[in-house]
Amino acid sequence: MKDKDYISRLETVIKQMLQPLKDIPFNLVIESMTGKKVLSFDFSNQDHKDVLELIKQAAINAGKEINKTGICPAPLLTSF
Repeated sequence: MKDKDYISRLETVIKQMLQPLKDIPFNLVIESMTGKKVLSFDFSNQDHKDVLELIKQAAINAGKEINKTGICPAPLLTSF
């Protein structure tokens, strides 16, 4: 029961974080966050479609792994 409450609260926070991003173009959000330009996507270009399929599969695989192991914070680096 505790996990369901935590997940519910987490979902609410994420929804609130995304709310202000409505009606803002995706490329503008990414460029603002990363300082990198977003390339345009051409749905008629087979190379672009192939890359999209690879990205989709990577997202599916990452989601499956997260569901198995959970999300753990990375260990802090104490020396350089």
